[in-house]
Amino acid sequence: MLLKCPHLSKFPSLKHSFIKMKPEDYPSPLAILKQVHGTKVYPVMAAGIKKLEGDGLVTNVKGLHLGIMTADCGPVLFYDPKVQVIGACHAGWRGARAGILQATINEMENLGAKRRHIHASLGPTIQQQYYEVGPEFPDLMGEVYEEYFYPSKKKGHHYFNLPHYIHHQLLRAGLASFHDIKCDTFSGNFSSRRRFIAEDIQEIQADNLSLIAIS
Repeated sequence: MLLKCPHLSKFPSLKHSFIKMKPEDYPSPLAILKQVHGTKVYPVMAAGIKKLEGDGLVTNVKGLHLGIMTADCGPVLFYDPKVQVIGACHAGWRGARAGILQATINEMENLGAKRRHIHASLGPTIQQQYYEVGPEFPDLMGEVYEEYFYPSKKKGHHYFNLPHYIHHQLLRAGLASFHDIKCDTFSGNFSSRRRFIAEDIQEIQADNLSLIAIS
């Protein structure tokens, strides 16, 4: 399974994809992290770095692929075509609430990017109708209920709109554009941790790998 963002595909100097694959099977030079639902972002100049803990990567090195792994959380790819700087981050609710999106943009700016020139794309992510959360969640997020939630039939539970939350975070950041490919992990062909738990599957056979590189 492989998808691309129609907007990012318009840039001839950019390669990107959302694919179901284990990182070790990817054939090109790949930088990847041990993801921890945090806000640490690394500028990278070479492939590897699997042992570093963090949730975002940025680079201006041509041919170096940045990789983000997800299984329901939001993978976000960033590109400033004017200075050829890219970024990628893993945005679950914890990371998005803590500031991983803004931290990735900040690190891109350290490499010369300007947020008004940055285009962002959200890859396969669990959609609201499948993302049931507990009673504490609305207060934890501290947002207007109707903007991001609707009630579940299960008493005290709610459905949370993670893609909408990510969109609003990036809208507030003042980027050039944001594009959501609107691919649901739970009901589609990409890996979903929640679906695997529901089906009592013990091990995810392949990760959702989101990739971006300057060609």
